[in-house]
Amino acid sequence: MLTEPKDQDVEESLALARHQVMHGDLEHALGRLKPLAALAQPPADSLALLARVYAQIGMMERAQTAFRRYLESHPGATHETFELGATYFDQGNDAKALEYWAQALTIAPTYPPALFFSAAALSRSGKTADARRHLEVLFNSAPADNLYVERARNLLKALEDGTPPAPEAAPAATPYGGH
Repeated sequence: MLTEPKDQDVEESLALARHQVMHGDLEHALGRLKPLAALAQPPADSLALLARVYAQIGMMERAQTAFRRYLESHPGATHETFELGATYFDQGNDAKALEYWAQALTIAPTYPPALFFSAAALSRSGKTADARRHLEVLFNSAPADNLYVERARNLLKALEDGTPPAPEAAPAATPYGGH
């Protein structure tokens, strides 16, 4: 295991990695984050950021590992729990995604991303009544101009029309495909 990155201290390396991610420089961000994650006590934020980078480049298993490591020290992290579920949704594993989204909703029962994408996953598997319940909670708890409320209206319309959910639902399910 490394003790600390060579040219910058841990805080500087993490700040630079965040900057690189914000500017789409995932290759260099990955190069900064991997040594941080390999530390005996990595900064937890480095694990979440590393997970997001892995997810953005389509390496979902590595993203899942990094998210799980992050959640070990931050079990109440709603967004990262949601994102871990999103990596499974991207792999087509709705059941596993729903497990993590249920955990996110236990932490924050009105968390819009988890409500919407749970409904999307449930609708894909034909559980329209359950999907509608999630959408109803979303409509009753989030402002009308919330991005997920807008998407939920489209999903509800598809459910009412008996048509499959719009193709946008799958790639938009994660921060990596249109969040």
